[in-house]
Amino acid sequence: MTKNLREEYEKIIETMNHYYQAQVEGNSEILKPVCHKNAIMHGFAGETLLEGSIENLFAFIDKTGKQPELKARFDVTALEETVATVHCCLEGKTNIYSDFFQLLKINGEWKIISKVFHQYR
Repeated sequence: MTKNLREEYEKIIETMNHYYQAQVEGNSEILKPVCHKNAIMHGFAGETLLEGSIENLFAFIDKTGKQPELKARFDVTALEETVATVHCCLEGKTNIYSDFFQLLKINGEWKIISKVFHQYR
């Protein structure tokens, strides 16, 4: 991995840490700065399909509240100059989430543009 890619990898993980911290703190304001204004999400919470604007994720985070026990793992599965894919596993007391994020580098900053997920339990 070149120095430049290593730096980009670290910036992507820093972006994803906003997602994790927002979940832990139960505060979507932590996540909003790293999401594109037109970001979308789709996925299953059990058998219920959730889809649409990233605003749905913000509302979920705020409604769920703090989750200090939450554990996360991020794997950058693809990284090109301006695009990246990240797999995130979140495990809490009652749920496990498998998330796939698409990120786009805009004006030098990595932004989440989409999330697809599956919630277990």
